[in-house]
Amino acid sequence: MKVVIDTNLFVSAAINANSRQRLELALYNDALSILLDEALLSEFVEVINRPKFRRYISANQIIAFIDLIERRSTFVTTTSTVDASPDPKDNFLLALCMDNQADFLLTGNKRDLLDLKQFGKTKILTLTDFLKLFPG
Repeated sequence: MKVVIDTNLFVSAAINANSRQRLELALYNDALSILLDEALLSEFVEVINRPKFRRYISANQIIAFIDLIERRSTFVTTTSTVDASPDPKDNFLLALCMDNQADFLLTGNKRDLLDLKQFGKTKILTLTDFLKLFPG
């Protein structure tokens, strides 16, 4: 099963032990192929290095978490441009899903992406709802 994980879930997991524990259920599930492209990785690196997160995570912890994401993900290429999200900043995630035939897009975004419910063949769920369906 191919899964894309939104930046907001990576950020939550990087700074919160409970969120990290839940995300690791997906990251370490060998039945899943976690898809990652340059745009998603770059966005995570940019966001997690913002000053407001520095009190929650050290530079060394950021490096270790990025390493974990890279080791547990399949790096793919995205070439399409999509204009389907109510929030244009999320369109790159939909393009990643489309180009790589993702089965699921997991997000903590309480509106916009979740409001779509599905994009092409990709179902859009919260991590909580996904883990109820596929507990690992």
